[in-house]
Amino acid sequence: MTEAQAKRVYKLAKKECCNCYDGFCVLLDTPCPQCITRSLICKWFINAVLPADVPLYVELTGDRSKSKPCAMCGKLFLPHSNRSKYCDSCAVLARSSRQRGYMREKRAES
Repeated sequence: MTEAQAKRVYKLAKKECCNCYDGFCVLLDTPCPQCITRSLICKWFINAVLPADVPLYVELTGDRSKSKPCAMCGKLFLPHSNRSKYCDSCAVLARSSRQRGYMREKRAES
């Protein structure tokens, strides 16, 4: 793991992990293993927290099977279903764009 990746992992652990409290692991009663090492040790972090940051997840695990590129912006995202085409931020824009098109057609008919 590079220094930049280690910093991102540390920030993610402190911000998102429910077991990490000020760099201290509540479950183990020790300093958080993800905060003191530069390798992926904690299984809870790998399975529950790391997928929140998809690009970092793909970099560290090499598992591209769970992620897809967004059709609008090209960023990697974890799809909610097999039909998902857009990341969460682009899904809102795509839906409003489709809705505008539907309304234009409806107004043109009348």
